[in-house]
Amino acid sequence: MLKFINTRILFIILSTVLSIRPASAQEKIYQGFSGGMMVHSGYLSGGDNPFDINPSGPTFGIGGAARVHLWKHLRVGFEGYFSTMGIDEEPLSSGSFNKLFWTGALADFYWQIGKFYPYIGATVGGGMETAFYMKGDKTDWAPELSSVYNKTPFFMVDPFVGVEYAVGKALRLTLKMDYMLAYNEQGLNRPIGPRVYFGFIFAH
Repeated sequence: MLKFINTRILFIILSTVLSIRPASAQEKIYQGFSGGMMVHSGYLSGGDNPFDINPSGPTFGIGGAARVHLWKHLRVGFEGYFSTMGIDEEPLSSGSFNKLFWTGALADFYWQIGKFYPYIGATVGGGMETAFYMKGDKTDWAPELSSVYNKTPFFMVDPFVGVEYAVGKALRLTLKMDYMLAYNEQGLNRPIGPRVYFGFIFAH
């Protein structure tokens, strides 16, 4: 279902973009493509759960993006990531966690300033939150009776800003920050917070 939604979103974006006439008949629309991997870290807080706590802490993850460059300033494509926040606060044990997976269609606008390429954009798509909250000791073999496991799908809009630095003709370093707004049947999905990404992008 998410793949179908993402395909429709990208089709709408491409249809809109390609319906716009360039200022010059000789202006080249396709400018190349780029893609790569990124690791990220951030800080999340808040959440609804049966233990009546608001978990908070650092989150870490990895993922990647691929973009097609159109005209001189527009890029469209896809991206997807995993992000996990470990929880170790009373009354939960250190085996508890909150994990997010998301993917979607993206569009951003970029500029070139020497070797720097600042950009701003957003990703629209969906994902899944997996939460495991447990009371007890994860190091023993005794049954843990106070634990919950929940998976919740969500729709998300993820605005971001960033900058790429051209190391060579094809290799760029990228630094990005986002703040995902994810929504499920109950409203805004939590925990929520900013993430900072760093990675390598190969451009052609």
